[in-house]
Amino acid sequence: MDIFSSVGRLHLESHKDLEQAKKLTVLDETKVTKVYLPAVAPNGTDANVLVKAGDHVLVGTRVIERKDFYVPIYSPVSGVVVGIESINHPNIGHPVKHLVIASDGKGEKLPNALKTIDPAKATKDELCLAIKEAGITGLGGAGFPTFIKYTGVKNIDYILLNGAECEPYLTTDYLAMQLYTSEMLQGAELLRLASGAKEVVIAFKVHKEAVKEALDEHIGRFPLIRYVEVPDVYPMGWEKFLIKQIFNRTYDKLPSQAAIIVNNVQTAIAVKRALIDGDVISHRLVSVNGDGVMHPGNILVPIGTPASLIIEALGGYSTEEVYLLPGGPMTAKAAEDDTFPIQAPMGGLTVLKGRFYPDEPCLRCGACTAVCPAFIQPVEIQIALEHKDEERMTQLNVSKCVECGLCAFVCPSKIEVSENMKRAKRYLKFVATRNAVKK
Repeated sequence: MDIFSSVGRLHLESHKDLEQAKKLTVLDETKVTKVYLPAVAPNGTDANVLVKAGDHVLVGTRVIERKDFYVPIYSPVSGVVVGIESINHPNIGHPVKHLVIASDGKGEKLPNALKTIDPAKATKDELCLAIKEAGITGLGGAGFPTFIKYTGVKNIDYILLNGAECEPYLTTDYLAMQLYTSEMLQGAELLRLASGAKEVVIAFKVHKEAVKEALDEHIGRFPLIRYVEVPDVYPMGWEKFLIKQIFNRTYDKLPSQAAIIVNNVQTAIAVKRALIDGDVISHRLVSVNGDGVMHPGNILVPIGTPASLIIEALGGYSTEEVYLLPGGPMTAKAAEDDTFPIQAPMGGLTVLKGRFYPDEPCLRCGACTAVCPAFIQPVEIQIALEHKDEERMTQLNVSKCVECGLCAFVCPSKIEVSENMKRAKRYLKFVATRNAVKK
């Protein structure tokens, strides 16, 4: 069976008001009194904090270095370091240490914070090193260090810039491709040079006429870059889907196995700004959408701005009880509160009015299996999880779950199937760790 034909493809109500998505609000930075930067890696391990309380910093001052991968993190504001506080981290699931910087609202930049590059003279290694030193991570949500994708790669045919943005409610890629078209194309060319790829392909969904017009205005200056339109189905933004759709290629673990490197369109913009302008990632476009916020829209904020302040800037909540999701509704889990800060990969806040759907016993209807884009059997994995049968979960390939949320979306019993897949993966990781300790 071809899993890329009809399985795992659904057209979802997008909830993307495209006229509204064209509008950009810029947060008044004088209202951002403090920013909060995680002093831990995404896996929860401590990072190296390079400054101390009382230190004066500028935009571009290196303040943190991750230990899991070499990723320097720069101050997004000018001001004074306050110290370390424990703040909720929605992706890790509990409060973790954050570096707190009191902003002076001036946005003064550190001169020569990043070394700029002459693309005509730079080697692949020099371009890759510049991306590494800029601390650029994927801006599509995953936050994987960009330089790792380009280090030592050979025989790459294509750079694929992913602008599909398939999650409902989110529109920052759509807006960024219009506002920063030339910068995106320049960044795309830098990524092509860093990899030695023969061509860059930019992908976005059909019916995005404003994006096409913006690209058509600039793309003629870049003969090795083209764009394609892809179907408006979910999860088209999953890179495995996208690569199969555009290039008819498949791979096991990494896109490089299919001679392709995938980056988000906003990552390309960040690469241009870092390597050509010497600018660190200091701000982030954030889609704030849903019926739980008064004035939905896209807003530009400093990295580290608390979600509560962003919601307030857009009129506040529309009702007393809401679900606040750091991301899109298909993959994000509701946050416990709105104290968490925006991080570089975090492109959306979905705010929905409180609703309660009681779950019913599983009908064994198979809807979750029929729709799964990874072609696994969520209902069987769920049963194995209930019995803590790690051998069965392993046989059922739960590790292949991409956590797209389709299984929960189609479940007639309203079971949190996707969350159970995450639990199953966590359980197997726990078992593996326990067994390693015993040895």
